Amino acid sequence: MQLRSLEMFVALAELGSFNGAAERLHTVQSNVSAHIKKLENELAVQLLARRNPAVLTPAGDQLLSYARQLLALHDRALDSFSPGGAVHGRLRLGSLETTAAVHLPRVLSAFSASHPAVQVTLTTAPSGDLLDALRGGQLDAALVGLDEVGTGLQSRPVFEEQLVLISGDPLPALPGPEQLGQLAFLSFRQGCSYRQRIEQWLAEAGVQAPHIHEFGSLDAIVGCVSAGMGVALVPATTAEHYRARSGLHSYPLPARLASVTTRLVMPPAAQCSRALLAFANGDWFAR
Repeated sequence: MQLRSLEMFVALAELGSFNGAAERLHTVQSNVSAHIKKLENELAVQLLARRNPAVLTPAGDQLLSYARQLLALHDRALDSFSPGGAVHGRLRLGSLETTAAVHLPRVLSAFSASHPAVQVTLTTAPSGDLLDALRGGQLDAALVGLDEVGTGLQSRPVFEEQLVLISGDPLPALPGPEQLGQLAFLSFRQGCSYRQRIEQWLAEAGVQAPHIHEFGSLDAIVGCVSAGMGVALVPATTAEHYRARSGLHSYPLPARLASVTTRLVMPPAAQCSRALLAFANGDWFAR
């Protein structure tokens, strides 16, 4: 079925006249008749009783509901890619869990207030998994903690973070090489940028068999660190966010390990929806 045929059918149903439908759509009566006949042949039904005014058959009445929905979806699709007007659609966003917990409430609240018709879906995962999902088309954009995101994607820094070591019980000082091998670390699974910093630190200290527990949520990591199960690396903003309720102690890392940049990663602009461009180009991250 062609959208033009459905458009003529809806006009005929509303006006009850082939001439009226032709005038509304700036065409001739014979063209309207041909499109209606084509629809009837495609669906193998009679859509209307040809009298004056034309009256829909039960089959025609059923098609009318579908036709209006299809035409409305067509108009919304065009509007989604047209400059100007309200931005709507959906935004499938992926994020590090630390970023989602500390920074995104402010960012997404501001974005949603400016674009209330956009439906936001947020997924949290390690950086590597987020990039895989972005390349696989499951996400529109991702906030990751990696400097290199590969080819075919664009990225820009949005948050600068300083990693700290957190513990439940106070430590006399930041652990040295001898102490590091005796500590249990709590982290997300492979693909997490903070996990990479843990492994780098332990490798530099000569720890051959690091003891790293893998967790699936930030709350679980913080809770178990607070209970004394081990230590973890998190951004200083995250440590501060949890300090009041978890009683965490934090310790700055050496500069070579501490600095981490969170980047917004997305496809080239030509592949982006209006919702994604509105999110990427807004000032939400600077507020």
